[in-house]
Amino acid sequence: MGQMIGKRTKLRTVLFSLILILIFITFTAEGGNDEFEQAKRQLKDGIRTYDEELLQEAKEVFIKLANKNPSDYAYAYYVALTYLSLCDLKNFEITNSTVKTDKKRLKTKRISMAKEGLNYADRSIELNNNFSDSHRVKGALFSNMISGMFSGIRYGGMAEDEINIALIIEPNNALAKIEVAREYIKKPGLLGGDVKKGIEILEKILKDNPEIEKGYTYLGIAYEEIGEREKAMNIFKQLLNLNPGNLEAKFYLERFTTLQ
Repeated sequence: MGQMIGKRTKLRTVLFSLILILIFITFTAEGGNDEFEQAKRQLKDGIRTYDEELLQEAKEVFIKLANKNPSDYAYAYYVALTYLSLCDLKNFEITNSTVKTDKKRLKTKRISMAKEGLNYADRSIELNNNFSDSHRVKGALFSNMISGMFSGIRYGGMAEDEINIALIIEPNNALAKIEVAREYIKKPGLLGGDVKKGIEILEKILKDNPEIEKGYTYLGIAYEEIGEREKAMNIFKQLLNLNPGNLEAKFYLERFTTLQ
């Protein structure tokens, strides 16, 4: 009888320990998920406001989660996406800057960020080669490695290849299509650039996806490029209505007003 009681006591102890372990695992998982969701909100807010502190904080959380979960592609993807957002911020700062040495310094910083981001984009793709947006982000990071003719020759084709893969996997990836349009706008005509083609793509994307702010930015820049300043101003006004805090819309509208 004593042995049976002893066995039951041991069994209860083991079961109680297992319950405690399950509770701990559940609590930890939920805590990690909460942290992930908060970092995603910080990333979204940082993108909308160009708040570098928010972007850096989100990046650190994503890196920590990626290191804790090395087999999960999503965390690595979000690290790469945050680096891309930081590159976008540096590009805006370059546009704002009027000092040549500052522009050079900011370009160097952007290239460094793009390199770091590419490591995580590669990791995400290694873990899941069928996620379209990892390829889109990788392509965009390659574009941010370009600072002149020679780097354009080296990285331009790589950027296009990744964007093409993204669109093969997901033909309706609007952000990947925006990258295609951006390349048409940015490239010289001799290298395949076609601003009007870029405008055509962007107008179609924004008709179906009116919430994508970057689409308005590139469309406004494209209209300015072909001398359609009134249309450019209207596009940036639309962007400002969508996001009253959009710094790019404010910058271009102020510049247009100054030029008039």
